[in-house]
Amino acid sequence: MSTDPPFTDVLAEADLPEGKMAIVKVNGRQVAVIRRGGKLHALDNNCPHVGGPLGQGSLAGNTVVCPWHQMAFDLETGLCTNRAGGFSVKVYEVKVENGIILVR
Repeated sequence: MSTDPPFTDVLAEADLPEGKMAIVKVNGRQVAVIRRGGKLHALDNNCPHVGGPLGQGSLAGNTVVCPWHQMAFDLETGLCTNRAGGFSVKVYEVKVENGIILVR
């Protein structure tokens, strides 16, 4: 029996164009959902540095950059790519079913 939490419907796939981000709620947490390079990513919306809203940041290559202090986090791993200190954000599983983006 799986102990993974269920997937949550967050938004229509058509509402998230390439290169854009949306902030959604999943089980009471804010999650940044990002479409980059034709792939969907979901990361914790709060930067671990001082809680900046990643979903309001910018995209640079395969990273999302926090708008407050420009810490960059890899979309695949959640690891900070431009600062020492072992900063990272949680990465969530994401999929599309029947035109709806779901996040676990």
